[in-house]
Amino acid sequence: MVAKLARGVVRGFEILIVASLALMGILVFGNVVLRYAFNSGIAVSEELSRLLFVWLIFLGAVLASARHSHIGFDTLHRWVGPRARRGLIAFNGALILVGCVIFIVGGWQQTTINLGNSYPVLGISYAWLYGVALVFGVALIFPVCNNVLQALRGRDDDLTRDLGDRIEDLAERIEHETARPSRSNKEPS
Repeated sequence: MVAKLARGVVRGFEILIVASLALMGILVFGNVVLRYAFNSGIAVSEELSRLLFVWLIFLGAVLASARHSHIGFDTLHRWVGPRARRGLIAFNGALILVGCVIFIVGGWQQTTINLGNSYPVLGISYAWLYGVALVFGVALIFPVCNNVLQALRGRDDDLTRDLGDRIEDLAERIEHETARPSRSNKEPS
């Protein structure tokens, strides 16, 4: 049940990120074409693209954390044993959770401060810009807690593997699955 909910949330984030990126591309490209070809432009293009970019970055960071594809410095994790590695993951998770609280508190403060201010062209509140910090702080708590719980339960192998390790494992698995017995082992007819 929880895994299904998590997959749904991740899928929702993926859809929002793709939609934001597509809309940004259309707005910016359309604005460039209109400016150079027709000496005109889309008034909301710059403000909306900037707002979408900020949301895209923060949602992408949450998605990267959920997929364990964020940038990490894993040299120390590789040097220590399994018990110390779990401790490092738990400590790292605690630090990130403190950062989440800072984002939540700061995001809430900035959002409430800027409720009355609005974008000149879009006409929407600046709270939409600062509210992303609040959403980010709350959303990041879940994958971080999941990572810490996996580490404390002893299932931390996937948490400390980088992309290169995953690619090598996948290549070995594909090579193993596609390997066929050689024809020299067959008896002559």
